[in-house]
Amino acid sequence: MPPDPTSSPRLYQFYVGGTAGRANIELHDVQFAAVRRVQDAYPALRDAWFGDPGSLHLDGYSVIDWADGFDVHLAPGPDPSGLTLFFVNMGGYRADSLAELHAFGLFVAADAAGAKAKARRSLLQGARQLHKDDLREVDNCLALGAFGELHVHLRPNGSGKPPRPEWQGYRPIARKTGAG
Repeated sequence: MPPDPTSSPRLYQFYVGGTAGRANIELHDVQFAAVRRVQDAYPALRDAWFGDPGSLHLDGYSVIDWADGFDVHLAPGPDPSGLTLFFVNMGGYRADSLAELHAFGLFVAADAAGAKAKARRSLLQGARQLHKDDLREVDNCLALGAFGELHVHLRPNGSGKPPRPEWQGYRPIARKTGAG
């Protein structure tokens, strides 16, 4: 059921895709927004898209309400816990595949080094076990702190469950042109 548009904003994670320039394959990105409804994020997603504007589409999204042993909610003012929610993207290689492998996750830590260490222990483990010559490195580590006036707040909850996609598919969200 869609959230009540009068309710408080929630933290969404979006997986977007599209084309860019002379690229031969579709490209993807992950973006975050604090919004009441998915559609409220479209302007920010369009502004952040680096590729061909007319190709932008959603491939999926999740509401982030739990991560790495913590409930996640948005509230005014910084979280006093001293912890931060990090988005970590890792890339790696396998001897039997030309393409770079990617995996990403949300990790709670006091600093980026702690988040990266957690990511190395949990992401791309299946590939690492297949080949001893795998290379894995953290490509991106982004602190998710403030979204306008709202800040990410974390509360310990060891029994929570990782967010699952609320929707997956193909939904064009490119900027409309012309009258209308």
